[in-house]
Amino acid sequence: MKRKTTFGVVHIGSIHTSVAIVAYRSPTDCEIIEAANKEIPLGEEIFHHQRLSFASIHELCRVLQGFRQLLADYGVTEVYPIATTAIREAENSLGILDLLKLRTGFVFHVADMTEEIYYKFFALHQKLKKNHEAIGKKPVLLLDVTSGGVGFTGWQNGNLLFQTNIASGRLSILEHFSQEERSDIMFPAAVRDYIHASLSPLWSSIEHAKIHTLVLSGFEARIFASLLAQKKDSYPIQIDPDAFLSMTTSLIPLTTRKLMYEFNLNEQRAQLLLPTLLLYEEVVRTMHIESILVIDTTFLMSYAVWCGAIKQSPQAIEEQNELLLGLAHSIAARYSCNLDHGSRIEEYAAMFFTALRNVHGLTERQGMLLRMSAILHEVGKFVNLRNYTLYSWQIILGTDIFGITDAEKEIIACIDYYYNKDNPDRHDRHYQELTRDQEIIADKCCAILRLADALDQGHSGKIKNVSARLVREQLIVEYTAEDDISLIRWTFQRASVLFCEIFGIEPVLRRK
Repeated sequence: MKRKTTFGVVHIGSIHTSVAIVAYRSPTDCEIIEAANKEIPLGEEIFHHQRLSFASIHELCRVLQGFRQLLADYGVTEVYPIATTAIREAENSLGILDLLKLRTGFVFHVADMTEEIYYKFFALHQKLKKNHEAIGKKPVLLLDVTSGGVGFTGWQNGNLLFQTNIASGRLSILEHFSQEERSDIMFPAAVRDYIHASLSPLWSSIEHAKIHTLVLSGFEARIFASLLAQKKDSYPIQIDPDAFLSMTTSLIPLTTRKLMYEFNLNEQRAQLLLPTLLLYEEVVRTMHIESILVIDTTFLMSYAVWCGAIKQSPQAIEEQNELLLGLAHSIAARYSCNLDHGSRIEEYAAMFFTALRNVHGLTERQGMLLRMSAILHEVGKFVNLRNYTLYSWQIILGTDIFGITDAEKEIIACIDYYYNKDNPDRHDRHYQELTRDQEIIADKCCAILRLADALDQGHSGKIKNVSARLVREQLIVEYTAEDDISLIRWTFQRASVLFCEIFGIEPVLRRK
C-alpha cells in the first residue's frame, strides 16, 4: 500500500479563503479530511481600488487565525499556504504578506496566473489519464476561468498541444465596465462583444488542433452541469454542447436579476456567472465543440495534489516535466529554431547535469530549467541574427511558459542571454534584475549550456556517442567522429573558461 502523508493547504482567493486538511497517497488518491472556507470578497476591492484596506486585511487575519487553530486541532504542522489573483494584483501585496506572516504565521506563496492554471491542469490531467482513458484520444481543451484571466490548455494522447493565457478573467471583465454600465439592459450584449474581441486573436493559433472535448471546472461549470446533465450524481458530468447553447439562448437577456432567479444565486455570484457563461459560449460556438465535460476538481484540491506529488510522487512530476519540455519544443518550432540542434544541446546539457550531480548543487527542478533553456536558446534568431541573444531574452520573458513561474522564466531568459556572450557581468542590467539565488542558478546553468552548445558548433551533429563522467577535478567528455571537428574543439576550449570558474572543474574533450 502506498504511504499516506497528511498536510494542510490554505488558499486566499478572490472570493473565498479556504483551508483543507489532506490525506495524500498518489495524484489520484488524495482525500480532503476536513475543509473550511470563508467568503471574503477581496477581488472586488482589489479591482476597484488596486489595494486591500486595513479592515479587509484584519478580517483576513482573523479568518486565517481560525484556520491555524483548526490545523492545530488535527495536529497538522506541515502547511502549504498559497494566494492567487487578489493578492497578486494588490499594489500593497508586500505589506499584506508581511502582516499575514506576523499575525498568523503563514508564509504565502503568490502564484502567477500561468502557475495557477498549471496546478489545475496537473490534477485534471492525472485524473483523466487514470480514470477516463478514452478522453484525450481526441484533442481536449481545458478552459480554466479565474478571477484575473483565462487559460487555454490543449492536449491529446498525453502531449500538450498548446497553452496560452489572456488577462480577461471574470472579475477583470466586470471591472472593464462602470457600475452604471453594468446596470444597463444592454450590458450582456456589450460583455459578449468585449469577450469576442478579446478572444478572437487566439483562434488562428489554436484552431488547427480541432478540439473535440471541452473540459470545464469550477463553481460556475458545476451550476450548468446541475441543470443540463442527465446523471448528476457523479463527476465527470457530460453536457451536450447544443443543450448548453440552447440554455444560453433561453436566458437572453442575461441580466443579473435573471441569473439570480434562474440559478438561485446571490447578486455577487450572479454577476460573476455572467462573464463566465459568455466566455464558455464564445468558446463552444467558435471551436465547434462536440462534447463538454465538467469535473468537480477545485483549485484547493488541485494545489493539494501538486503539493503531495512534490513530496512523494516523483514519477508524476517527471511525467509532467516531460510534457512541459515538449511544449518548449513547440515554442521553439514556432520561432523556426533548428529542432535537431536544440534536441542535441538538450541531451548534452542533461548529460552534464547528471555527471556533475554530486558537485553542482542544483535541484532536479533547476535541471529541468537548464533543459528548457537548451531547447529555447536560439529563439531570438527568428527576430534578428544580430544580437539574437537579446531577442531570445525578450521572447522568453514575453512568453507564457506553462508550469514555469515568473522567477524561473527570468532564470531561463538570463541563461539564454549569456550562453553565447561574455561572462555574466554584475553591472549588466539583465543580471541586476536577478536575485542572488537566481544569479547562482543562472551562472551554473549558463556554464553547462555553453559547454553543451560547443559540442554542436556548426549545427551538423558531427560528433556521436557522446558520454561524460567526472574524474576527480576533470569532466571527461568522450565522443566518436568521422569528420574534422576543429571548430568544436576550439569552441569547447573557450567554453571551458567559464565552466572552470564556476565549478573549479576542468572539462576535457577526448576521442573514444
